[in-house]
Amino acid sequence: MQEHVKFGFWTIPVGKVKQGQDIVEGLKQELLEECNIFVNDFTELISKEFVYNRENNLVKVLSHLFEITDFDGEVKNNEPHKHKQQIFLSVEEIKSLPYLSDMTLLYLKLLGIEREAKIS
Repeated sequence: MQEHVKFGFWTIPVGKVKQGQDIVEGLKQELLEECNIFVNDFTELISKEFVYNRENNLVKVLSHLFEITDFDGEVKNNEPHKHKQQIFLSVEEIKSLPYLSDMTLLYLKLLGIEREAKIS
């Protein structure tokens, strides 16, 4: 899990695919940039479109959730300016975090766990 500096929530590692970039290339690049790992194998679990209001503009984001099944490298926070910390947590610990990203909520939902983004 990563504690996001800009938005203040906890999130599974997420990233954006650059224009013209294949989704798999984007997945591998983001995890190398953020977590210092080389993805060898993965499974796509689900995709979902989210709509966000960014500076009074509605922005649609098609998101893909992957399970990484094999990787090389040692997990490390390569972007401390974006993530205050990066740590492994159990699902029980994740459920109790005060503020979660939409992608983390989607992952929990796949596990049969529903909750709001923010809890007190």
